[in-house]
Amino acid sequence: MAVTSMKHCGTWDVVATMFAAASPTFSKRVITFLEAIHPHLKTKYIDNVGAKWTMEHLTSTGQRFANFPAALYAVDVTFQKTNAPAETFSEKKMYYSKKHGHYGLKVEASVVPTGFAINVTAAVPGSVANISIFEANEAFHADKMRKTDAERDMPDAGPMLDEYPNHWAILADKGHQGLHRRMRAITPAKRPAGGLLTMSDMEYNNNIATDRVIVENYFGRLKTLWAIVNESYTWKRENYDLYFQTCVALTNCHIRFSPLRVDDSHERNRYLNALMSSSEKKEAKRAVAVKKHREKRKLRLGTFLPSGENAYFDSDTEFYPIGDDSGIFE
Repeated sequence: MAVTSMKHCGTWDVVATMFAAASPTFSKRVITFLEAIHPHLKTKYIDNVGAKWTMEHLTSTGQRFANFPAALYAVDVTFQKTNAPAETFSEKKMYYSKKHGHYGLKVEASVVPTGFAINVTAAVPGSVANISIFEANEAFHADKMRKTDAERDMPDAGPMLDEYPNHWAILADKGHQGLHRRMRAITPAKRPAGGLLTMSDMEYNNNIATDRVIVENYFGRLKTLWAIVNESYTWKRENYDLYFQTCVALTNCHIRFSPLRVDDSHERNRYLNALMSSSEKKEAKRAVAVKKHREKRKLRLGTFLPSGENAYFDSDTEFYPIGDDSGIFE
């Protein structure tokens, strides 16, 4: 029941009908079951996986990143659309992502070169910047990036070795630019104002994107398997972390038998394109509504408060002087 609910999502009424159960009873049963198994799934298929895939183990199995072997894992943030929250405007706007044009939630995931997620954060409102999510999870990153005693003598010719000799690097996107000032984060080169990137910078960015594609592949697999993290989320927000982390744990289990492929990233691209297309349609519809409102308002004002442009005078119109004829001011 729980797996079917997360696989097909929809409303509780629809999913409950598949099992000939009442919606309130069915939803309570599923949530209670997930709350019972969630700690075990998270420990076994996320936390223990992170403990297993150390840099030492990646090196011994020959599965380090191709372009940046000094990077231990890659980080990225996924956005999921939700309904507009029924709260005050100041609280409501926190969930609005200007980039995606929708209300939603964000979650950061860390993925090792073998394709497994080793950490997922709690969901945050859609307006929170990616780098802020990273900083809130800095304790995990600082601990995970620190080299063990056995790893200190391992070859490391990656970027920023002089600044961070006792830490491995991580790969991040342009939303994390500036993070290298406090952590060994490899981010794309930024185009200078009014200038262009050099060929070496473009090649550098391409190498980062090539290694970081593992995160996009992971999100693609995650959203292919589970509709609850792919479609618009309409269930209770307080249970979102329960569903999302359970889906991540089960996805890690699925990847053990079916490793990630390039095709997995296509689903993520389709998801992002659908978000952008939906946002553009919504903005166009709003622009039409605003234009009609302004035209109607102009027509109303023109009816009650005629201006010089729409006032009409014919040859029979008489004008009378306005003033004081009493003579007291002479």
